Amino acid sequence: MNAEVNPEAKTENNPIWYRGLYMLLFLLIIGIAKGIVFVVAVVQFILVAVNKAPNDPLRKFGQGLSTYLYDINQYLVFNTEHKPFPFDDWKSEPPKREEIVIDQDMEYQDGQ
Repeated sequence: MNAEVNPEAKTENNPIWYRGLYMLLFLLIIGIAKGIVFVVAVVQFILVAVNKAPNDPLRKFGQGLSTYLYDINQYLVFNTEHKPFPFDDWKSEPPKREEIVIDQDMEYQDGQ
């Protein structure tokens, strides 16, 4: 029995499976990164207790790591198709805040 393979179906199905593999990779990375956050927090706490001031390079590294975890989470929950580091540059700035607009004229409806 000779079954034909539709090349369009093959290319349509691959991206979600590729994304699934990337998601597994990023889930592994997120576990490691959380361990690093724990170490950074403990070391920073000790340095602040001793020196009475935070270590600036460690603080900046912590910010970069937090931004990285945010980027991974955005990818994992399908809020972006952008793959974070190592597929893009390491970001050390916090993500841009999006302004939330609340319509004050909208009436409250509680479903009654």
